[in-house]
Amino acid sequence: MRKKILHTVLVLLALGTFTGTAWSQSVTHNYVNTTRSSAIAHILVSQSVEGEYGEFEISGAGGTLGLSSSSPKVSKWRGYNLSQTLGVEIMKFIQFNVSHSMMNMRSSASSLERLGGSRFSGGAKLVFTAPLANLEAGGGVIGTRYDYQRYLSTSDFYGSGLYYSLGFNYFMSERVSFFGQAKSIDEHSVRTGGNSEAKSINSRTTNIGTGFTLWL
Repeated sequence: MRKKILHTVLVLLALGTFTGTAWSQSVTHNYVNTTRSSAIAHILVSQSVEGEYGEFEISGAGGTLGLSSSSPKVSKWRGYNLSQTLGVEIMKFIQFNVSHSMMNMRSSASSLERLGGSRFSGGAKLVFTAPLANLEAGGGVIGTRYDYQRYLSTSDFYGSGLYYSLGFNYFMSERVSFFGQAKSIDEHSVRTGGNSEAKSINSRTTNIGTGFTLWL
């Protein structure tokens, strides 16, 4: 009789431990999100990998490659970015952030036409708390510097633009969260040096990324 009672107690303890672990894992975000203080500012550092695609409108002054200001070349581009972000969250509702991205883009029409460089941005987000994952909406300004290569010619370009973003953030612990984000980017760049025929580039791209955030 005692052995049966002991066996029953052990089974109940095992089931309780398993159920409790599963439950705690299912409510990790909600629990952390609820217990985080809104009275202090939270510093955050993020690392993400992003895929980007969209249209590039390239204008020139005319030449052997057929680029002109009156009939710009429009083509599809795609690539990826590696981004780092530093920000601060106030009252668990608004974030201010600055970020740097290493860009690597290539034309879908030709593997000999590509660009790579840096993109800097600064902006703000509104954070809407939710049980499953926080929702975030934001926007900001960007500045870029990249090297443009078309066949054997290369040039330096500087540009600026705007972006708008939507995303989510899921807390796995008080210090670590996982996020996903989509951005719509409009950018205008001009040539500052080099020998390519391209004089200016207007781009309209969609950027989709995911990564981790450390909360300090």
